[in-house]
Amino acid sequence: MYIVVIGGGKVGTFLARDLLNAGHEVFIVEVDAKRAQEAIETFGSIALRGDGSEPSILGVSGVGRADIVIATTGSDEDNLATCQLAKHHFKVGRTISLINNPENEALFKLLGVDVTVRRTQMLLAAIEEEIPARAQGHFLPVRGDREAVEVEIPPASAAVGKAIQDVQLPPQTTVVAVIGRDGQMKPLSDDTVIEVHDAVVALTSVEQGEALLEALTAEG
Repeated sequence: MYIVVIGGGKVGTFLARDLLNAGHEVFIVEVDAKRAQEAIETFGSIALRGDGSEPSILGVSGVGRADIVIATTGSDEDNLATCQLAKHHFKVGRTISLINNPENEALFKLLGVDVTVRRTQMLLAAIEEEIPARAQGHFLPVRGDREAVEVEIPPASAAVGKAIQDVQLPPQTTVVAVIGRDGQMKPLSDDTVIEVHDAVVALTSVEQGEALLEALTAEG
């Protein structure tokens, strides 16, 4: 298949490399000068500096014969514009977009983007598939001395029925997502109530990972 990847950041670059290794024909477009140069040095003539939401740039990428366009930039507005242009102007059969703000997902689907992937989904998938489990938690090292921790709340946890602000979390800990047992992300605030089998995703320091796990799973 011929696949055009819009966005030459880490997601787009790794995706393009994996697609090439899988035998697909790929073209990658990046608007930022530095990242575009890095992509050109890595991929050669199949990389281009330009705004993937502009018709002229998409045309140069050969999008008219593309099977799939994948938008991976850090801007939901640009990703949506790219997918709309590819699908309705260039008649690309399938569009896939990264979504940075989960609240935009309904709009993307309403406007016909075929597949949407939330950054939080990527984080949870990485935690679930790549990182060995410790008790009820999954731990993913991130930059510096931090780690992302995903914890499924067991029925006997003392945290069940409490708002996030009422759970005694370790210092330097920030809850970044709470996903219900139905797979839907809950609106996040200090008043968000934790329920049985919720998946709580938090960032904390490496030395506080086990303490966070204990705070969310210890029996009342």
